[in-house]
Amino acid sequence: MPGLNASLYIGLSGLQAQQAALGVVGHNIANVNTPGYTRQRADLIANQAQPQGQIYFGTGVSLNSVQGVRDKFLDLQIYRESARQAGAEERYSGVNAIANVVGDTSDTGIAAQIQSFFQSFQSLAAQPESAALRTNVVGKAQAMITGLQSQYRLLDDQRNSADQAVGSLVTQVNNLTSQIAELNQQITTESDPGANNDARDQRKALTDQLAGLVGISVFEGSKGEYQITLDTGAGVLVSGSSAYKLQTSPGGAALDNHLAVQSVMGGTVVDVTAGIKDGQLGGKLDLRDNILAGFQRQLDQIAAGVARQVNQLHRTGFAADGVTTGNDFFQSGVANGGTGLPTTVSAATFYKGMVNALSVNAAIVGNPSLIAAAGVAGAQGDNARANAIGNLQTATSTVDTNGDGITDAGPFSSVVGSLVSDVGTQSQSYHTQSTTQQNLVTALQNQRDSISGVDLNEEAANMMNLQRGYQASARFLSVINQLTEQLVTQFGQ
Repeated sequence: MPGLNASLYIGLSGLQAQQAALGVVGHNIANVNTPGYTRQRADLIANQAQPQGQIYFGTGVSLNSVQGVRDKFLDLQIYRESARQAGAEERYSGVNAIANVVGDTSDTGIAAQIQSFFQSFQSLAAQPESAALRTNVVGKAQAMITGLQSQYRLLDDQRNSADQAVGSLVTQVNNLTSQIAELNQQITTESDPGANNDARDQRKALTDQLAGLVGISVFEGSKGEYQITLDTGAGVLVSGSSAYKLQTSPGGAALDNHLAVQSVMGGTVVDVTAGIKDGQLGGKLDLRDNILAGFQRQLDQIAAGVARQVNQLHRTGFAADGVTTGNDFFQSGVANGGTGLPTTVSAATFYKGMVNALSVNAAIVGNPSLIAAAGVAGAQGDNARANAIGNLQTATSTVDTNGDGITDAGPFSSVVGSLVSDVGTQSQSYHTQSTTQQNLVTALQNQRDSISGVDLNEEAANMMNLQRGYQASARFLSVINQLTEQLVTQFGQ
């Protein structure tokens, strides 16, 4: 059977193990308010027993490992849902910033300005020979164009603001992926697999931040390393100890000269602009390239519809002199903006820029008597064309929304109302989505905290238990010491 010396080692192992476990508890308590910290647990294990004849005697206790109490599945869920929440929040902020202006239903809104323009032709129809009313028509037309261009510029400003943020966000993404790759290196080279809990906590906190910037998919390798890709799989961000950077470059006409985002893997450069869907970066790109651009496209279609319908009627009418005809009321730098449209070009590209290019015919601005109010040559006081143009306000098919050369929407008030409704609906939708996602992320974080967070009451109980274990081991050593001293005293003489 084991002697007193062996018992000394057993007691010593108890002291050392309890002391080490107390150190783990102290580390937990010290980090109770550290963001992202994962509670650690000391894993004690009995030492291998030693045989004495047919009986095995224990040899004490050792600290086997220090384990972080974490749920990897919850971490992966939080990364995914955090990216979606950040993307929805960015979309909501961007749409909400323009909602009040685009959705303006007052006298300064585009719906009121378009209505006022057509009403000016109705007023002219009542007195087609009035120079003042002809000047009023020009003024209302210019006010309508100014209103359209003002809203278009607002959307441009918001798109440019989103574009400026893209470069900054890409830099932040690269900084985070570099740090995550460095931590991957530390984790994969640790002498005791799974022991570097603090490095894992740092990596988790950095990955939480990364998920807020860009949508990601995270996979954990056999050595504990993270493999991180864009959520759509369009590019790799981190693979083991290697970080693959994103970069920006001019996107050309396809992106309205805004920045494209590219993934750089060695000598391979891949455009991943369309493959970034979530996070702040995904939200900014979607706002810039789809949502706000879609509102601009609707404004271009409205402007093209007004110009086309008015010009078609105005061109066949006669000016105040009863002779002059064939003039367009509006002019535009956009090809074929006033008359027939080709059937092979989409509205998305064909009408692009119509709002900014639209203006009243310079000759009419200089001489409002050229407004073609009459429908018959030489008929002074005729108001047929002025009436027809004024009635366009309530015409049911005036706007081409799909570029096939056929007007498929109207009246103008309904088309404008649809734009206003789209802005309001999307703003509310993204707000709801952002709130829902935030609630989900909060619930997941609370669940993670209940598993991985430090509970001071629990740590206090563990501390008392370990303290008693330490005291008991110390008392055991004291007893063995007394027995040893007694033995020496009695037999050492």
